[in-house]
Amino acid sequence: MTHLRKKEKKVIALTGWSTWWHIFPLLSVFNYLKEEKKYDFFWVWEIDSLEEETARKNKIPFIDIPAWKIRRYYDVRNFYEPLKNLSWIAFGIYYILKNKIDIIFSKWWYVALPLCIAAFILRKKIYIHESDTVSWIANRIIWKIATKVFYTFPNEKTLMEDGKHILSWQILNPELLDNVDNLDVAENEKLSVMIMAWSQWSTTIFEAMLNVLNHVEWIDFQVILWEKNMHFREDFKKTPGIMVHDFITQKRLWKILKQVDIAITRWWATSLWELNMFWIHSIIIPLEWSAWDHQNKNAMYFNEKFWSDVIYENDDLEVEIYKKLQAYKNLRKSWLNLNWFFKPLQIIEKEMNEDLEENIESNNNHVENKSIIDDDEV
Repeated sequence: MTHLRKKEKKVIALTGWSTWWHIFPLLSVFNYLKEEKKYDFFWVWEIDSLEEETARKNKIPFIDIPAWKIRRYYDVRNFYEPLKNLSWIAFGIYYILKNKIDIIFSKWWYVALPLCIAAFILRKKIYIHESDTVSWIANRIIWKIATKVFYTFPNEKTLMEDGKHILSWQILNPELLDNVDNLDVAENEKLSVMIMAWSQWSTTIFEAMLNVLNHVEWIDFQVILWEKNMHFREDFKKTPGIMVHDFITQKRLWKILKQVDIAITRWWATSLWELNMFWIHSIIIPLEWSAWDHQNKNAMYFNEKFWSDVIYENDDLEVEIYKKLQAYKNLRKSWLNLNWFFKPLQIIEKEMNEDLEENIESNNNHVENKSIIDDDEV
């Protein structure tokens, strides 16, 4: 009788674009699933990237793969660069076979595309998570060949209930809760406001806040600058009652989120859901010229479902921010909203385990059928 030899662990390749808001969900998948000790991991992306740095810090083996950027505008490179993807798909096939990769878990963008096509050719499992209300080109292509597509926001596809398009909500990083010693929320004497607009396109927000600071002495501020806004550091430090952070790791961020009442922020889905879990009222300032208007659509969803405020940069920004802060002068949060924190990861794990079990059962049935045929031949 022929016996099916199974690997003890399945191998997952993580892939996704270089912003923290897409790296954190991939890191979250790694941190959550590694506890089960059923999977080994690789991280696949371009060399000298934020992904490579993140993989090294978390001791995840890294694979460098090149890819062609999908441009939505006219560019002469659009006529010849797509041909490169043929070789990069071949690279993907080679790396998948060499490292015995069983599953691709993708966030988005162009590097993920040839790897997912390679996985489809080899009939490997492909899972993709879409963070935004609007999907970009690479994800729209990968949808067609994916095993399962997980969504942060409900849409017409999640309403189909076809077993492929699944509403999982936003993936949040378990590290955020690693050092939480208790969940009691002490009421702040002053309104506690966090400013977290971390990209290089956030200059107008920080400039507006610098003009507001001297008029809101009844607020304690936490300002998170990140690397693109470090030039504001000294300006903010001149004002009393402000705590300035260059960068906050997920393991430290919870201390701030636990006590903050209001956050002035951009549109990032990961951040918006983190704020919601810690019951922080968000004042969202979406980028006006974002692709397919996805930042505004994310903001409007939170405005409708969670009463978040939305302010636009073409308004008188400092006046509008001041009005909102004045309106919430007496707001204090009294509890956290962590009941759903792990729900997205639980949904993803459940779907992957069910697919894995179905695959094992199918292979076992194939072996049993082959065994019957072999016995009949004897």
